[in-house]
Parts: sequence; structure tokens; C-alpha cells
Amino acid sequence: METTLQQILYVAAAIVFAIACRSFDNRFIQKLGWLALLGASYLGGYFLTGTHVGGGIFIGAWFMLPWLEIIFRVRRLRFPIKSEVKHRFPPTRDVFPELGDLSIEAEDVGFTEVGDTGWQWSQTDHFMRLFYHREKRTQAAIALAQQGEFGFSYVSLTSRASSGITFTTTNYPFAATMKHSPKQRLNRFTHAVSFEELLERHEVFLQNEGIRTEDLALQDTEYLHAYIERDMSAQIDHNINAGVIEPTGNGEFRYSWRGCIFLYWQVVKDMLRV
Repeated sequence: METTLQQILYVAAAIVFAIACRSFDNRFIQKLGWLALLGASYLGGYFLTGTHVGGGIFIGAWFMLPWLEIIFRVRRLRFPIKSEVKHRFPPTRDVFPELGDLSIEAEDVGFTEVGDTGWQWSQTDHFMRLFYHREKRTQAAIALAQQGEFGFSYVSLTSRASSGITFTTTNYPFAATMKHSPKQRLNRFTHAVSFEELLERHEVFLQNEGIRTEDLALQDTEYLHAYIERDMSAQIDHNINAGVIEPTGNGEFRYSWRGCIFLYWQVVKDMLRV
């Protein structure tokens, strides 16, 4: 009885430690929390089965859950091949409390607000507030994605070269759900602490790609929403050609089995990265 109680306390202590680490803003401490959670899972499996194999199975369960979610839920979803990006009224402050502060940060570094837009994508509602910096020839988007009670916000900075290639830096917190088209270049910086820091990373990204300001095309601010719609269409067309997604009729598509494997690998990479 005493041994069983000690085992429960060991697992509970590991879980509490993991939760505490995950509550920190420091990404290295958060990684430690993820490792502690895996450790708690191993201990739970080991204590229940008395074998290291049991502990390994409990750890493996963390990596099997995303696959089950993908094949039993995501595979059944249908998404529109064409999404209309149009004017939207901004969410309430209760729904998107960061919008005001992020907008001020964008304006403080020279961006001008253009307007609010958005679109529906299957069960997810997307809102974006668009900005433009004429001197830097860069578009900014402060975005919120909502699905039921779940939602998350992110910021993206996009520069469009005269060659037709787009360069985007974003703190989007999850891995891409589709492949990027050959004319899309993505730079993820999930740990940006401010709009200004994200802008600095974007400028370094452009420099590393050999892109100067004069290589960037000036954008018509009245059509920023149309550029987003065009980028999404190009990405969807590319993924249909790559076999990641497949049309189902009625202007919709679903993930192919190849796409399910792609999604799973994206999730696993994010889990290992975290």
C-alpha cells in the first residue's frame, strides 16, 4: 500500500512540475515541462505494468493521439476550394483582447491601418486587421482564428517581390496544415515578444533571402484582401497537384491519405520542437 502511494506521489509530482514549467513564458522551461510530462507518462506506465515496455507504450500514446484525431475527424472534414475574403467587423474586446494593443504596436513602427477582413474555412472563422508600411513595402495582418470556444491569435508580415514570390514572417503557433506553393516563403518565429521584434526578424529574413526594398513590389492597399485570397487559392491548387488534398465535388476538398500522413508529420515535428 505504501509503495503504491509513493508511486502515485511520484507521478503526481512529475505532473505538477510539468504544469508549473508550462506556465512560464521562457520556451526552454516550457520544453522542460514537456519532458516532465513524458516522464510522468513513462512512470505511470512503468508502475502499472512493472516493465519499461509499459512506460514506452504510455509515452507512445502521446504520439498516437494526433494520428487518431486526423484519421477519425480531420479526414472526414470538407473545406471550400475557394474562400471569399471580405470586410468583417472586429470581434469584441472579450473575444480578441490583444487586438487594440497589437494595432498600436503596428502603428508605432510605421504601419498604417487599412481595414478589417476575414473569411470562413470549414468550421473555423478567421478575422484579420490589415496594415501596410509603404516605405518597407510590407503588409501586416493581426489575426484571430476561432473554432467554437477555441481560438488563437497571431501576427504575420508579408512582403511581395516583383518576381511574384511572397515572403512571410509569422508567429503562427502551429505547423502549416498544407504545403506552401513554390512562390511562398515562410519564416516562423513563434517566440516573438513584440510586433517590433517580429518586424526585425522579417527584415533579417529578407536580407538572408537576398531581397532588397527595391526588389519588392508596391501594393495597392485597396486590394490587400484580394492578395490574401489569391495566395490561398495558389496554395490550395498546389496541394491538389501535390496530392495532399483532393476535390470531393461541390467546390470542396478533403485531405487525402497522403495529406493525413503530411499532417501527422507536421504535428509530430511541432511536438518535438516544443
